[in-house]
Amino acid sequence: MDNVTRRLLGPITTIKNVKSLTILVIFVVSLSIFMTLQPQRLRIVNTNDCDFPAIFNFGDSNSDTGGKSAAFYRLPSPNGDTFFHKPSGRYSDGLVVLDFLAEKLGLPFLSAYLNSMGTNFRHGANFATGGSTIQPLDVEYLRESVVSTLSGASSYIRNCLPRPEDFSKALYTFDIGQNDLHSGLKLMTYEQLKESVSGIINQLVQAVEACLKILILLLVLFLFQTLYQHGARAFWIHNTGPIGCLPYSIVYYPPKPGNTDKSGCKMSHNEVAQEFNRQLKDRVVSQLRLRLADAVFTYVDIYSAKFTLISEAKKHGLVVATAQECQFQAIFNFGDSNSDTGGLSAVFGQAPPPHGMSFFGGPAGRYCDGRLIVDFIAEGLGLPYVSGYLDSVGSDFTHGANFATAGSTVRPQNTTLRQSGFSPISLDVQWNEFYDFHQRSQVVRNHSGIYRKLLPKNGYLKKKLLPKAEHFSKGLYTFDIGQNDLTAGYFSNMTTDEVIANVPDIVTQLMNVVRYIYGLGGRNFWLHNTGPVGCLPYVLERIPVIASRVDEVGCATPFNDVAQVFNRQLKDAAVQLRKDLPLAAVTYVDIYKLKYALFHEGKKHGFKQAIRNCCGHGGKYNFNLNMGCGGSKTIKGKKVVAKACDDPSTYVVWDGVHFTQAANKFIYDQIVGGAFSDPPVPLKMACHRKH
Repeated sequence: MDNVTRRLLGPITTIKNVKSLTILVIFVVSLSIFMTLQPQRLRIVNTNDCDFPAIFNFGDSNSDTGGKSAAFYRLPSPNGDTFFHKPSGRYSDGLVVLDFLAEKLGLPFLSAYLNSMGTNFRHGANFATGGSTIQPLDVEYLRESVVSTLSGASSYIRNCLPRPEDFSKALYTFDIGQNDLHSGLKLMTYEQLKESVSGIINQLVQAVEACLKILILLLVLFLFQTLYQHGARAFWIHNTGPIGCLPYSIVYYPPKPGNTDKSGCKMSHNEVAQEFNRQLKDRVVSQLRLRLADAVFTYVDIYSAKFTLISEAKKHGLVVATAQECQFQAIFNFGDSNSDTGGLSAVFGQAPPPHGMSFFGGPAGRYCDGRLIVDFIAEGLGLPYVSGYLDSVGSDFTHGANFATAGSTVRPQNTTLRQSGFSPISLDVQWNEFYDFHQRSQVVRNHSGIYRKLLPKNGYLKKKLLPKAEHFSKGLYTFDIGQNDLTAGYFSNMTTDEVIANVPDIVTQLMNVVRYIYGLGGRNFWLHNTGPVGCLPYVLERIPVIASRVDEVGCATPFNDVAQVFNRQLKDAAVQLRKDLPLAAVTYVDIYKLKYALFHEGKKHGFKQAIRNCCGHGGKYNFNLNMGCGGSKTIKGKKVVAKACDDPSTYVVWDGVHFTQAANKFIYDQIVGGAFSDPPVPLKMACHRKH
């Protein structure tokens, strides 16, 4: 870089954080490359002439005309279908506001600077890209990036690039800031984000000033003119819209009660947008008019226009497509003891007291002191608890059925329950049960076929206790299974490598059942990964590991590593399902991370005991392989009972295998909002398909 350049860049480098300037300024520098290609002399034009020969736009997806598509990936149909009849790089069914602005000025649609195919920059360029922000990325190369790569005149330069005088006469448009607010809402509270608006505005002010200084610099360096001091500058600045009305905001950040207006918009998010707009008007427009007297700044209230369209849509002949909460009519669950609500108890005998003590007041078919995660899911959706499919007493299947049984595996085990502790009701059996239930429930509801004679009097009663046909397509299909497949391998003396070698087949068989259900009309799938089995007493007692393989809280790392291998492959399979099942909404939920946090940071979350059991007897973990929770044994003539602790809510582990109701509630509270899901959709939005 020569001395002239260094001297002229000096004022720019005094701007705060110039080493990591925004995409906005980077694109301004990109714009300046045009000016290195002009062989003509500069002519300063009259600032009163508003016959704009060009538009140079800076922004995000609201004005992107192909930048992100060219740089990263092409937008798919139906983007562009209404006007272009195919994708055109715009995040719209047709034209964006910038296109209409160009039309009004009698200019062609603006080509994206990053698009090298079929573009014409004769009347300006568009530096916007979808997802762009005002605040800086970690970029270090700005000052070194302006390089002249072409010299001399050519037909291309004359016909496809703007003339030098067009830069001074052009309209410079800005539509950016929305993504700064969205990204802030992911990381900050509403109050913190409002406080950060000033910083965002500061950098926009700096970017506009940098724009002017860089243009002056390049006019001197590359066009050999005297310092450009009073060239015309026309800036057209859009404020940001009501982000609280966008489905994106409502789906990813469900509003709390009282935080929505009559149009269904999230008020707190809109307040953040309005705070941004107030400062944008006062500091970018008002102050820069004073500080840069030779420039013309026009502030455009896009917010009011967009909010009017949403709040008065019918008046303008429009329908607002807002994200609605899913109306799940039923839950159909597949799993093991982590979600069994009575299946195994109905077949092999009820889990004894003190199971159920904290909520139900007695045994309720659950291996827990109270409710399971699936129970909290049902509560959250406003549905009754899901009855075990195998339980014929007191069951109500109107709003779904639970096919899980304690000890279930994905792959069938070649042992009996008494031999190994693993249920014969493996996932393939659960699928068969569901298939039969799907068919027969409707025959019973319709009181048709053989049931006209089998249930001549009780047909109406049975109809009330079974799901409607549409509940199968509108239901939520939940899966929490796989843990027992991993421990079964270890319990049969497999090495870690041998257990890992089985994981692909385990995942494939699980995904096959999802595909089968999809074939019967199921559309909404909620998949839990498996937890850190290396932190559970029943594994630690049965398969001791050397001290070096135990972490700081007592968890066995080899077993946890295997669980994570399973989880990674399950997550990848979920991604593939979204590609293969075009109508399915598949949500992967990271239960592992939350359970791991309970073991390693239990006190932080209000738990006094992490690995040690609440219900059991003896040993390091209050766990005995030969005497489960509620069991008893005579030792030296004295009856010993594996009883519960005084306060299960202070324990993470209930019985050495399962979690307490309090732990389950903690996990549910974290996953319901979507923070631990992929894609990050809340439970009540899990019917909305995400790519």
